[in-house]
Amino acid sequence: MALETTAFDGNPYVGIFCATSEKITLAPHSSHPKFLEALACLGTKIVKTTIMDSNLLGVFCAMNSNGAIVPYGISDSEIAVLKAEGLNVLVMKDAHNAIGNNICANDKGAIANPEFIDHDLGRIADCLGVEVVTDRVAGFDTVGSAVMATNKGYIAHHDALEDDLKDLESILGVKGGVGSLNMGCGFVRVCGLGTSSGAVAGEASSGFELARLSSALDII
Repeated sequence: MALETTAFDGNPYVGIFCATSEKITLAPHSSHPKFLEALACLGTKIVKTTIMDSNLLGVFCAMNSNGAIVPYGISDSEIAVLKAEGLNVLVMKDAHNAIGNNICANDKGAIANPEFIDHDLGRIADCLGVEVVTDRVAGFDTVGSAVMATNKGYIAHHDALEDDLKDLESILGVKGGVGSLNMGCGFVRVCGLGTSSGAVAGEASSGFELARLSSALDII
């Protein structure tokens, strides 16, 4: 199936624990085989690792097919895992160490928390190989948690305005829509992850939410 629901150790907020690009998906070493089976719908290579010795990979990493942005405190061995997959790696010495909550990227563009300084935005753009634009979504600075994007579409927080959606389409180069997961959570990236091939959502998500996710990411 192109769409799966799952949980990580009983937690339906699966986007906290994984990060993905169109090529690889980062997952914790302790991932249960059934969890990994669900991730297979993404059509990516599964790479087991940690960041700062933590399973919160989706919180601490933002990535696309070109690069990964990670926080200061990541170990050399953890960086080596990412570089072994051909990724550029940028270590941010910034107060926003929850990188995955503050940057959303696909292979066409990226949107970042408005509090990032211009110097950092240039470095992020160089690492990911795309233009980076700062903006808010649904009034939130934490755009990485409020938007899930692939090379085919995006889904944004259910409170995103029409102007937000137009901005996202321009920045990410794809069309999308709004929605929620896990029975009403608008921070969709915290609840799941997606690629052009498929998507994974928390098992608490309703059928209506999954339909909106499939439509927005164009994985029907």
